[in-house]
Amino acid sequence: MIEPPGLNSLMMVPAVVLAVAAMAALVWLGAHVVRYVAAGKQARPVLRAAWRIKYTWRRTARRVGLVQIERRRPPIWSSTPCTTVITRELLPAITVHRERWGVRVDASTVGRLGLKEFTDAAGHLADVWRVPLVRVEQTQPGRVRLRALLSDPLTEPSTWTDMSGDPAVWAAGIDADGQPVTIRSAGVSGVVVAGLAGYGKTSFLNVRFCQLAPSAAVQFVLIDGKGGPDYDDLFTRAWLSAKDDPQLVRDHLARVRDLMVARQQTIRAVLGVKNMWHVGPSAFWPLVVVVIDEAHTFLNETKGTDAESKRLDALARETARLTEELIRKGRNVGIQVVLATQKATGDAIPTRIRDNCQVAVSFAQRTSEAATAALGSDISGFPDEHPRRLQDPAYVGVASMVAEGRPGFTLVRTPYVPDAVADRIAAQTADLVRDPIGLLTACEVRADA
Repeated sequence: MIEPPGLNSLMMVPAVVLAVAAMAALVWLGAHVVRYVAAGKQARPVLRAAWRIKYTWRRTARRVGLVQIERRRPPIWSSTPCTTVITRELLPAITVHRERWGVRVDASTVGRLGLKEFTDAAGHLADVWRVPLVRVEQTQPGRVRLRALLSDPLTEPSTWTDMSGDPAVWAAGIDADGQPVTIRSAGVSGVVVAGLAGYGKTSFLNVRFCQLAPSAAVQFVLIDGKGGPDYDDLFTRAWLSAKDDPQLVRDHLARVRDLMVARQQTIRAVLGVKNMWHVGPSAFWPLVVVVIDEAHTFLNETKGTDAESKRLDALARETARLTEELIRKGRNVGIQVVLATQKATGDAIPTRIRDNCQVAVSFAQRTSEAATAALGSDISGFPDEHPRRLQDPAYVGVASMVAEGRPGFTLVRTPYVPDAVADRIAAQTADLVRDPIGLLTACEVRADA
C-alpha cells in the first residue's frame, strides 16, 4: 500500500521552487552587472536607458496614453452573462536595441495607436525615459520606430570618401542609424535643393559632382548664381559654365534645349528605345546634368519701366520658359536640371517649374512656408523630420528628403567634400568633357553608315 506524501514533503516543493527562482534571479542580475561593468564609460548611460525603457514599458505606456481599452461581449459558449462587458487592456509590444547613440525601440501599432499617437507622446516619453530627445518614424505598416537619443548621430559630421558614382542612383548620405540613403535619379528631370545659406546646399551638390565627374557618361552644365569663386575650379569639368550673367545663362539653356530637341528626334534611330534610361547613359549619349545654384537669381522677374529692367525681365521670362521645358521634356532623353535656392517659394522659383520637379531636398528652413514650398504639404505630418528643426548649427549638412524605398521623410547626414578634393577631381577628369551635340552628330553619321 502506497502511503500519501507527508506534510513535510509537500512543504518542500514550494521551497525548491523558490530556491530555483532565487538562483535564476541571481544569475540574471549577475549577468546584467557583468555587462554593465564591462561596458565603457560612454556605453553605460545607454545600458541604463535601455533597461529603464524595457522593464518599465507597461507602466510608461499607461502613463503617456499609449494604451487602448477593448470592450467586448463574452462568447456564446461562456458561462458569463451575455449582458456583461469584458474589458481588456491593449499595449503595443516593443523590442529594445542598444545603439551607440542611444536606444532604438521598435513598437507594434495597436488599433488606433499609430504613428500620430506615438509622435504626440514623444515629448512625454523623453521625460519618462530621461533622454534629451525621442524621434519617431514609421518603418513599415504596423511598425513604428522610436529613437531615444542620448546623443544625436546626425550631428556627427561625415566626410565623403566614396569615389564611385552611378548616374541612376544619387547617394545622399546616411540616416540616423548610419545606414546609406539614396534618392531617385534615373528617370528624373528636375531636382530642387532648398535651404538657408551656409547649411550645406553647395556641399551637397559638390558631392554629386564628385560622384559623377569620373564618368564619361556624364556631362555638366554648371551655373553659379552667386557669382563668386565657388565653382571656378569645377568649371574645367563642365561642357558649359556661367556665373551670374543672365544673358549667358539664357544662351546656355537655349543650347541645352537644342540638344534636347535633337535627341528627341534621333533617340529611336540611335538608341533603339524611346527612353534613354532603358539602356542607361553612355559616353556617346551622356546624362547632361544642369546645375543652377541660387536659381532665383535668373528666374525672378524684374519690375521697372526703364530699358534695362525690361531687358532683364525678358531674359528672366525666357530663362524660366527654357528651364520649365527642360524639366517637362528632358527626362527620357537624359537631361536633368538641379535647382538650388534658399527658399523654394513661388517668388523664387515659379511653381510651374518647382512642382514639376520629381525630387526635392531641404536643408534648414526658418518657416513652415519655406519647408512646405520645398517638400510639399505632407512634411507638416512629420514634425521630427521638419526642416525648421535643423536650424541648430550642429545640423549643418543635414537635410530632409523623400528617400528611395522609405516611407515618409528621412533626415540624412550628407557628407562634406573639402574644396581641395572637388577641385582635384575636376582637374583630373577635365579630359572627359565632350560636347553632347557633337557626340550626337557623330552617332547619327555612324548610324547612317
